[in-house]
Amino acid sequence: MPSWARSLQFRLTLGFTLILGGALLSVSAFAYATTERKIDAFSEEISIARAERLDQVVSESYSENDNWEGVQGALEQVSRLYDWRIVIEDQTGLIVGDSHSVFTRSPLLSQVFFQRPLVVGGVQKGNFYIETGEGFVAPPGSRSSIIRELSRDLQRQSEVTRDKKTNDQHQTPQIPSPLPQTEIAAEPQLSELAASFNRSLLWSGLAAAAAGIGMVTFTTRRALAPVHVLSAAASEVAQGDLSQRVDANPGSELGDLGIAFNDMAGALEDAESERRRLVADIAHELRSPLTNIQGYLEAIKDGVLEADESTIETIYSQTKHLSALVGDLRLLALVEAGSLRLELTDANISELVSDAAEAFRPRAVDRSIALEVTVSDGMPVARLDPTRIRQVVSNLVENAITHTPDNGRVVVNVGPATHAAAAIISVSDTGTGISPEDLPHVFDRFYRVDRSRNRVTGGAGLGLTIVKRLVEVHGGQVDVSSVFGSGTTLTVHIPFAGPRTHA
Repeated sequence: MPSWARSLQFRLTLGFTLILGGALLSVSAFAYATTERKIDAFSEEISIARAERLDQVVSESYSENDNWEGVQGALEQVSRLYDWRIVIEDQTGLIVGDSHSVFTRSPLLSQVFFQRPLVVGGVQKGNFYIETGEGFVAPPGSRSSIIRELSRDLQRQSEVTRDKKTNDQHQTPQIPSPLPQTEIAAEPQLSELAASFNRSLLWSGLAAAAAGIGMVTFTTRRALAPVHVLSAAASEVAQGDLSQRVDANPGSELGDLGIAFNDMAGALEDAESERRRLVADIAHELRSPLTNIQGYLEAIKDGVLEADESTIETIYSQTKHLSALVGDLRLLALVEAGSLRLELTDANISELVSDAAEAFRPRAVDRSIALEVTVSDGMPVARLDPTRIRQVVSNLVENAITHTPDNGRVVVNVGPATHAAAAIISVSDTGTGISPEDLPHVFDRFYRVDRSRNRVTGGAGLGLTIVKRLVEVHGGQVDVSSVFGSGTTLTVHIPFAGPRTHA
């Protein structure tokens, strides 16, 4: 199948064309049938009226003379008007009138007559024989079982006339002398009117179909133009050009699709930028400790430094930092891939938070930072992974101490939420705070408020990202609030019932 036959525009056009064609055929068939019925009924009415008029004209002519004189003229008048062949037979079977006896006509197309009684004053005086055939409208009447041919009737009429002239005893009805030949103006026939109407209906239907197909083609092309634009833009995105956008107006399906495409392309562009930044950040974070380790080892190898306890301790701390960074990256990858398996158990969250926070008291004392830990008694048992929650609290407390100046204060508080369905863990510090511009990005990977990457002011920038992912895995949420220059508070909600699904 060719590609154009598989296109949406062709299928829509074909579908609309079939529907349009079916509708036109249905309308045409209905109009044709209705017209035929109406024409038949009208033809019947005309035939009845003509027959009655014929009866009236012939009856008046006969009554005027009380014989067949003058009837021939009446027949010729009616014949001119209706284009009928009319023959009158009296009661004895004698032809006393023939509308076509004085006209030069082409041979008759049919020798079949319709019989109709001729009644004058309530008494039947004879019969009409009205010829039928192409070009004639036959008035109603029973078909005669006696079919007479014109030649036989004329022969009988001639014989009777010769006998009467020979006897010459009494006067017999004579057929009037021929009138001058006259051109007959025939009435338009209803069959011709029906044929003309059907031809007009056919051509009108064909014209309407052609116009409809053209309009459908134009409409579908206009309607599918945004789809073609989207297709072209999607192809460019597939080739790696994530900057592609399309014009989209909300309020229609295609407009909403265009908006969704723009959002998707924007998300992909942001994701690609994030990926590149992530790769650069990982390379930087790994390069720094590796460079330090390499430098110390080269110095020892060249004899610049001695492999004493201080040098070995420095190298060891760099390897620990490198190992922690790799561990954080691995943990983050597992959480984001949904592959981290929690070891859920029922635990006292107050004791868990308190133990994790107290582990940082020596560091706080060294910098004269007041570490305050407040827990609520009677907390419900929570279903959680103790190791991961301890990691969450450790990252929060470590982050708070790191960003709190000497003689500052860090407060850790744990208690039930107002609705008593979750535990709330908050860690506040009196550090420098976070600016409004940086606040929405504190949970981004490798994002650091301090752009200098000074090891004194922070780590790799993965701590809060890991906190957010681990809390979400437990079915909770984490919020941050900060006043620039006054301090920051991070609040964690952990449901007592545990996560809805076991990761």
